[in-house]
Amino acid sequence: MPKITRYEAEVQLERPDGSRVTYRGDGVGPDNETGDQVLSGAEKAALAEEPGARVVASRARRR
Repeated sequence: MPKITRYEAEVQLERPDGSRVTYRGDGVGPDNETGDQVLSGAEKAALAEEPGARVVASRARRR
């Protein structure tokens, strides 16, 4: 069975009207997933909640 790792992610978005929103969350994923893969997934999830927004900043870390 593959090893699972916990992570925390934070993504700051700028909406089309110029306002900003930050999404934070904890998650789990395969231990062999790279930091870029975790970050990409977090950014995609945040953008899905805010159509038309753009990523201003993002970070992820293993717990």
